[in-house]
Amino acid sequence: MTEHPISLSPEFRATATTERESLLARYEECRGRSEHHAELASDAAREAERYARTIRELGELLELEDQLSIVALSEELRGERLRDVAAEVLWRHFSAGDVVHYKQWFELVVADGHRIGGKNPAATFLTQVARVDSVERVGRRSGLYKLVAA
Repeated sequence: MTEHPISLSPEFRATATTERESLLARYEECRGRSEHHAELASDAAREAERYARTIRELGELLELEDQLSIVALSEELRGERLRDVAAEVLWRHFSAGDVVHYKQWFELVVADGHRIGGKNPAATFLTQVARVDSVERVGRRSGLYKLVAA
């Protein structure tokens, strides 16, 4: 314990200790609420993005959009289209809670008949799948991803 330049009375110490414990409890409660609301906001953002993507795709299909998106013009998967296809392939082969290495995931997407764009397709794949909403990384730099319900 650090020494204080001034002497504190035992009564003050007891009161301050009780107040500190009360504040810690309130802090933990607030942190818990904050984390809960952050999860809700994240879920809502993912849901909104799915609606926006579907709206955009339907607009293109119905020819209400000015032109097809650039991802529809190339056979090679990149960006958002790569993330969508990779997630769909993964969910066909695994269930929520399952863990998969990105190399196995990459092989499943390629075996499904898809081509990945970029100079290094595996690197392109890894960069994009790290941003898939329905998976989360397992550890740091492990290459493992866990499926989570979106």
